[in-house]
Formats: sequence, structure tokens, C-alpha cells
Amino acid sequence: MIPKTIHYCWFGKKRKSKLINDCIKSWKIHCPDFKIIEWNEKNTDLSLPFLQKAYKDKKWAFVADYVRFKALSDHGGIYLDTDMLVLKPLQEFLNDDCFFGAEETEIISCGIIGTNKENQFIKDLLAEYKMFDTTMKIDWKEIIVTKIVTKAFKLKFDFKQSIDIKKYNDITIYPPNFFYPLPFNSDDVLNYEKYIKRDSYTIHLWAGSWIVHNEFNFIRNREYFKAIKIIINNLFSRKVNYKYIRKIASSFKQSLSKK
Repeated sequence: MIPKTIHYCWFGKKRKSKLINDCIKSWKIHCPDFKIIEWNEKNTDLSLPFLQKAYKDKKWAFVADYVRFKALSDHGGIYLDTDMLVLKPLQEFLNDDCFFGAEETEIISCGIIGTNKENQFIKDLLAEYKMFDTTMKIDWKEIIVTKIVTKAFKLKFDFKQSIDIKKYNDITIYPPNFFYPLPFNSDDVLNYEKYIKRDSYTIHLWAGSWIVHNEFNFIRNREYFKAIKIIINNLFSRKVNYKYIRKIASSFKQSLSKK
């Protein structure tokens, strides 16, 4: 049985946003008897070359990619991304040996992972990170955790797209509705509630720290100063047209309607 422990990562020592605090609050509401562990600079061994490189480059999400698997391998439990809103108790998933959720029908995501400790597939993923050559330039976009996990899973199992719950040896893959009803890169995050299905237990709000935010995202998140700097640069570079202005206006409208 998977231990009643929720793991999450918080590196970079920044203050948590309201969205993240609201998500963590939802974990406590729906999983009140779970132990919650935050992994950060104070309790994590960052000596692995990959972690040293990611931390030096301030790629906090990539630090978390390895640390989540290490925590799950050592202790077991459920890992949650900090922007994962829990909608229902996660108790019933504790009977699985290991579980992931499909983000799309062909992509295995890692915003929520549950496992007993020392699971072999989790160990295999840890081994992937130990093999990275950090003396070479790393293309971070090519080692996003979903790519690594999906590729490793397809090499090990005959993974095919499905809208059903699928079992592969000791690993269960749940379809998108369970954990990821809101599509990745959706422009409708503010209206996430309309995407929740009857069988949705969590919803990923896609506030990933690995995403390079543009001026539109900065405006939506009310980081206006950062947005203005980019807009001014675009004005001088003559990259502004009617479509661009409309998109800026739409982003402002979304930011004003944000609670």
C-alpha cells in the first residue's frame, strides 16, 4: 500500500504565490491524514552533477524532476506539483503499487505520481538523470520530465493511447480526465472549473516554472513591470501590430478578472 505521504518540491527560496498556497490548502482539505513533506535546499542532497547544473542555472523545475523520483524511491508516497489542485480524496489510489496519469492520450505526465518505495521503474528514471553529461551544454527543452518518462515507459511497455485505465505490470496509468482535465497550454485557466469531469480527482493549473513566460503571461499573472519592459522593447523593434495590441488588451482583461 502506498504510504499516506505527499511530497512536493520548492527550490529557489522564492515566496509561494497565492495559487500555490491555495493548491497546498486543497491537499490538506482532501487528504487531512496525509503527512506533507516539502523538499528544498535544507533537506536535499544536491551533490549529483545534474542537480548542481540545474540549480546553478536556476532551473528549479528540473531540480524537482530528479528530487521527486528520489523522494518517492526512498520513502514512497504521492508526489504533487505545487500547481496541482486536489478535488477529491486520493485514498483509493493508495492500493496501487505505482501510478501515473496521462496528460494526453499519448503523454505520461508527472504532476502527480504515486508509488511504493523502491519501485523499479522509478529507479530506472533516477538512473537516467545520473547519466546526463553536464560538461556539455544541456538543451533543457529536450529533457522535460514528461519526455523522459514517456520515452522510458514506451521502451519498457507497449504503451498505446487510451481513454481507459491501463495496467502495465505493477504500474497503473490513468486517463487525462482523472488528473489532467485542463489541457496543457490552455488559454482558459481562469475558467478551469468547467473542465472538471465526474471522474476528476485533481486538476493541473499549469503554472510550470520551466515555462519561459512572455509578456502576455506576465500580464495575466499581474507582473506588469516585466510585461512593460518586453512591450517597450517590441515597440522600438517595430514588432507591434493590431493583432499584438488586441492580445495585450485581452491579457489585461484576464488579469483584471483574476481573483
